[in-house]
Amino acid sequence: MTFKQCIGKLLLKITGWKILGFKPKEENFILVVFPHTSYYDFFVGKIFNLYIGFPIYYMIKKEAFIFPFGWLLKASGGVPIDRKKPSATMLQMIERFNDKNQFVLSIAPEGTREKVENWKPGFWYFASKANVPVVPAGMNYKNKTVYFGKPIYMTEDRDADIERVKNVFRNIDLCGKHPDQSQL
Repeated sequence: MTFKQCIGKLLLKITGWKILGFKPKEENFILVVFPHTSYYDFFVGKIFNLYIGFPIYYMIKKEAFIFPFGWLLKASGGVPIDRKKPSATMLQMIERFNDKNQFVLSIAPEGTREKVENWKPGFWYFASKANVPVVPAGMNYKNKTVYFGKPIYMTEDRDADIERVKNVFRNIDLCGKHPDQSQL
């Protein structure tokens, strides 16, 4: 166990959070995290990131990378993206999957901390184009657990694939920090 993993284990013990499910063995994948209802999700995620022992990246608008926060965002796994150029973002992420020995991209399918009717399909496009699996990660603030599901490879049927990922979340006990803001 590395020093970072020991720190992660200690923080899990202090905060009372635990992991259920499967530790992904794949080198590259999309970590689909649901529900995303609070800024606290980031901090809980980073504790698990330390414990799991491999880097997890997330996308954030390039405008957030201003002094003095830019270096902190990059150090924590932030990847600056230009939201005005979605096709460039797609290419950028596919290149990251192809260039790195290990690249794990965390995405909240709601695309926001607010309640939404439909998920954004970005994770499906990234996984399909980069030919990497999606690993569902569900959070439950009531019992302080994070559940990791088995990897799911996407097919050519976007709607059916998104439904398969949603079904994983429907079959586990989930509760966001603000439960009224999440919906499957």
